[in-house]
Amino acid sequence: MNRKLRRAAGSSGGNSGANGPAFIQAFNTGLQAHQAGDLEKAVVAYRQALRLNPSVALLQNNFGVALYDQGKADEALVHQRKAVELDPHLGIAHNNLGVTLNSMEKHEQAIECFAKAISIEPGNAKATNNLGDSLVKLSRFEEGLVYLRKAIALAPDYFEAYSNMGVGLWGLEKFDEAIASLKKAIEIQPNLPMARKNMGIIMLLRGQYAEGWEQYDWRFAADKVSIPDYPMPIWVGSSIGDKTLFVWGEQGVGDEILHASMLADLIKHGFHVMWETDKRLVPLFQRSYPSSKIVGRGKRPADTEFLPNMGAHIPSASLGRFTRSTAAHFPLQRRAYLLADQTRAQALRASLNLAPGEKLIGISWVSKNVKFGESKSTQLAAWAEILRTPGARFVDLQYGDTSAERARVEQDFGVKIEHIPDLDLREDIDGVAALASACDLVITVSNTTAHIAGALGVPTWILVAAGIGKFWYWGHQGPTTPWYPSVTLIRQKNQQDWSPELGDVAARLRQFVGT
Repeated sequence: MNRKLRRAAGSSGGNSGANGPAFIQAFNTGLQAHQAGDLEKAVVAYRQALRLNPSVALLQNNFGVALYDQGKADEALVHQRKAVELDPHLGIAHNNLGVTLNSMEKHEQAIECFAKAISIEPGNAKATNNLGDSLVKLSRFEEGLVYLRKAIALAPDYFEAYSNMGVGLWGLEKFDEAIASLKKAIEIQPNLPMARKNMGIIMLLRGQYAEGWEQYDWRFAADKVSIPDYPMPIWVGSSIGDKTLFVWGEQGVGDEILHASMLADLIKHGFHVMWETDKRLVPLFQRSYPSSKIVGRGKRPADTEFLPNMGAHIPSASLGRFTRSTAAHFPLQRRAYLLADQTRAQALRASLNLAPGEKLIGISWVSKNVKFGESKSTQLAAWAEILRTPGARFVDLQYGDTSAERARVEQDFGVKIEHIPDLDLREDIDGVAALASACDLVITVSNTTAHIAGALGVPTWILVAAGIGKFWYWGHQGPTTPWYPSVTLIRQKNQQDWSPELGDVAARLRQFVGT
């Protein structure tokens, strides 16, 4: 946003004039409402001003900001683009356009906008910070840090720049410096959920579990996710007698699988548990934990059954505060905590008609994560050396349509990757678990398949991306993770280049199959 509009000298004077009193009043009413946080009133007033004169760049900019603040990024983009078209020298409009593009993961385009804003206003600390933030989100950490430090030089108490700098330093694995930068941001602005959440992630990544879980609980405020308003209290680790503990799932399917490892701890300590999860996980979880009631999200029992029995509730990741507060709390002797349908697993393996001594290798090479999927993914064609391994038969565990990639690999390298045509690898997770359980080994990038195989106790090799694409539960060094004892981690050394790691996998696989 910007200053109020005043009637310019020589503007038309009637209430219906393009820059007359009616237009100025509507614009300023919108601005005042926007500054007061009344977005609905602001949008109504801005629309009225637009009807009177859509050719004012500042109005188009402010209207775009109001729409963005309402969560209407696509509509905001239209008006912000119009603003820079009307006045290419309006630096604030270029910056705000960049903010919207950044929120839509269009970081390359956002960088162009922020650079333009800085060229117009070299001392613009916000645009400088935003440019650094976009570079960091593209994993261009060193470049990003240059701009973030410059933003702090321009505005020494710029807590958002300190927070973003913490993420850039995290990407470079300079963890002590990253935490120091995040703490500086919080010192300046204590109510800074994203900085606290990121600090929690870094601490968990390093195995500083007690403080990490405490800070990670800021994830709801950071991600603007509401905690359900249940009538029972949030569980704080104490006894609730004969009442049931309601654990509700959160985040993605892989995360929910990881969190489910802590259900066994609750059962061991005598808790009655109702566990809510993605409906696709219900059969797998219920088979694995028959003494607990597993319900699909949106399928909670009626309140007459639900409410009287509930003593407390808790989001699934927050169980870590009470069950995984130190490294000693991980049950490393337990290789598996989920149980696949073994009848189905045996039938799937039999259907592939393996030759005597032939090893069945499940493979998955892409992550669909919206923010980090590209950095975590590989190209199937790059697996050529792996796929040529004698004595190995490969089966597709990759969700999504892989037919074109599999066909190209068969044509180019003469290797057929088996695919179960009637198994939906996205929706039928119980079937995926059965197929993974049928494998002698699973090789995958960090995605849902990795969690399924690890939770089943299947020998699993996970290609872990460098930088921010490396999720906290894989830790920051070493070949193992306490979450999944059957997993071996193969860590990427240089971002954007998987060739050394894929070569390593090929060598390991030859040894695994005995060739």
